[in-house]
Amino acid sequence: REHTFVVVVSVVVLILTMNALHRTILLFHLTLSACSSGVAAFISLSSLSQFTFRPQAAADAIGAALFALSNNNGVDDERNHTHTSTIQQLTRRRWLSCMSSASTTSILLAQSIANAAPPLSAEEADNTSARFERALRPKPPKVLRPRMNLDFAVLLMRSSYNAVDTIDIVAMDQFQRDFFLIRQAEYQPYANALGPGAMQQGDLADPNYFDFISFAQYSTINREINNPPAVFEEQQPVEVGEGEPQQFVSVVVKRDPTLSNKDLPVKHAEIVGDAILDTLLEKFGGTASAIPKIESSSRPDVDTLFASIKQVVNLFVVSGFAWDGNASIVQSGKSGTDASETQFAITFTSPATLWSGQSLKAKNAVLMNDFALKTAKALIQRAGYRVNNVSVKYKNNQEISAFTVV
Repeated sequence: REHTFVVVVSVVVLILTMNALHRTILLFHLTLSACSSGVAAFISLSSLSQFTFRPQAAADAIGAALFALSNNNGVDDERNHTHTSTIQQLTRRRWLSCMSSASTTSILLAQSIANAAPPLSAEEADNTSARFERALRPKPPKVLRPRMNLDFAVLLMRSSYNAVDTIDIVAMDQFQRDFFLIRQAEYQPYANALGPGAMQQGDLADPNYFDFISFAQYSTINREINNPPAVFEEQQPVEVGEGEPQQFVSVVVKRDPTLSNKDLPVKHAEIVGDAILDTLLEKFGGTASAIPKIESSSRPDVDTLFASIKQVVNLFVVSGFAWDGNASIVQSGKSGTDASETQFAITFTSPATLWSGQSLKAKNAVLMNDFALKTAKALIQRAGYRVNNVSVKYKNNQEISAFTVV
């Protein structure tokens, strides 16, 4: 009996060993194929014109193999059909590890790829915490507000979006999904509070809708900018022929190493302010509505600087941002030669961000949608000054931004 038992055990062990050996050989074959494909894609990269690259991508030479290995993180299923291959079961990290062992590709990734902020789910966007926060917000104002100039409304939204893309805090495909889920969760409660027929969904020139969509956008930005990774993966579209289904390639994005997480909100605000100011200078330059020109870093006197700030506010009003707006000097500076230590204020009556600004402030958002303040700061910094002691307050239907020039 003991002899028989030993024989049986030996046979079982032999079978398990052969099975394991077979799996090992198969895995080695697949891994070798993946490495060969990856190296070949890298060597021939210069001849591939269908890829879209980002300037700060840490490994934009990953190429066709990442087509098969990309993790769509919730992108529509039809995109998955463009990413199939015989090595689909290999994980991205295993493939990258294999690539890094090859002498021709060892310089591609100097550090491991980090995941961006966890993608938002529909449940999270409308969970108990989200509903509780919603209940504490101010009600949407039922006040008459002018229709915005559509180009100007698009400028405010697009500059904020482009700034997110520029500072590399999250994959933009994820940002768009998160933005959609927040809009989806927030829209009906907001529309119900306004009442039937008070808002035209999708009409950016409608101040009620712009107020809502700006809140949703900046809620998403504040979510993504909270301690983001410096390296992440992003799905980027590939040029395809007319009528062909859109395809995507996964690209590794690396943020500028000189830009730390604590600097991100300030950098985002600067980019938005610069984009708006540049557009106003271009659109109204050479007209009677032009912003008075200030030489770069000239540190003009207070009257010259004040005239430019006032005209920025005027252009916001002309563009339909608010019924009325003005700039004022709250406290004069101590110097008679420049604007140092002068305190200014910008006041808007019934602005297009009246509800969204209050709601973002109520949730202690790091980034606010204070577009005129961002634009004024861009102008002041170009003039050679800095801005300190910034505050944004809401009183009745007014938004009041105060700041000191130094």
